[in-house]
Amino acid sequence: MSCNGWTGKTVVVVNASEPTAGKRQRLVHALDRAGVLRGMMQLRRLAPMPIVGAVTFHHVHDTAEQSGAYPYDPDVADATPQQFRRWLEMLARIGTPITMAELVRGLEGGPLPKNPVMITFDDGYRSCHDVALPILRELGIPATFFVATSFVTERRLYWWERIALLLHRTTRTTVTLRYPAPMTLALGHPGAADKLNDTIKDTRGLDVERFLAELAEALGVEWNREVEARHADDLIMSWDQVRALARSGMDVESHGRRHRVLQTLDDASLADELGGARQDLEAQLGRPVRAVAYPVGRRIHSEQRIRSALIAAGYKIGMSNCSGVNRWWPASLRRVAPIDRFDIRRLATERGMSDAMFLTQVAVPRLAYISEYNR
Repeated sequence: MSCNGWTGKTVVVVNASEPTAGKRQRLVHALDRAGVLRGMMQLRRLAPMPIVGAVTFHHVHDTAEQSGAYPYDPDVADATPQQFRRWLEMLARIGTPITMAELVRGLEGGPLPKNPVMITFDDGYRSCHDVALPILRELGIPATFFVATSFVTERRLYWWERIALLLHRTTRTTVTLRYPAPMTLALGHPGAADKLNDTIKDTRGLDVERFLAELAEALGVEWNREVEARHADDLIMSWDQVRALARSGMDVESHGRRHRVLQTLDDASLADELGGARQDLEAQLGRPVRAVAYPVGRRIHSEQRIRSALIAAGYKIGMSNCSGVNRWWPASLRRVAPIDRFDIRRLATERGMSDAMFLTQVAVPRLAYISEYNR
């Protein structure tokens, strides 16, 4: 999985040739049929230290398969409702779903259950409340929802969804932009959306609203706050729905204020993105916010400036979308093998993923699809 996907979510990128990928898939299905994957998860119960697997979702939606009729970004819908239910049932059979409070206690030296797994959601799509929550409640499984707060408050559309919608509605075949640098794109090319999203993800100090406004104008698509609010109401939770998640026993944590890539922000913007989001959530929920999932999911590695901002904002845990599981060393060994609380890895999902490959993500991450960004 890539922690540098071109939309707001992680996108599967295979780091091998197609023949190799096909062999990998056949191997995974053979291991699944033989019961090896489930056997490996059972063996983990005997391990001297827990291995925490955190699985990431964004948007549970079935009609996104009809990509021609679906006006938003179809890649963000990473499971159908049927897949989501099957995958949760699978995780519950092979592992023990845990809450954020349990993860924090484990970080502070407390015990974790055998085979701990976490179900997480990024962004704040309305399907979290309308589709995922009823399934989670029916199965009795906790999940953690990371919410980008400004979109909920202001009824704005996520920037990658706004780009997808503008491209869907335009009748033009090319677009020329001046900001932040001159570029001309052929809109029929599959890389056009990638380039536009990458501009927001990679440009330091970008005025995102200016960029998106100029894009709408260049595409000849009418855009205003009323139009945007209608689309936001279709896609994004309200605060009442976010609070309903919390009342149902789900964890609600931070995904930043404006879903900006942390590495692109100056110090003041970084403080607002991290601290502002935490303040927004605590004001709405009336309870502490402890964790943040990094927007777009890039690891912060040894970037001390960002680590200092996380600490100043009051976070205890930071999660990326870089693939992998987390070995939770016992407190007695953490002087030798410390746990990096701001580098908790997660496992991405994808609508085209088979059930066997989903299980592989958790049981044998090295057999899963790994991109160059996760090596």
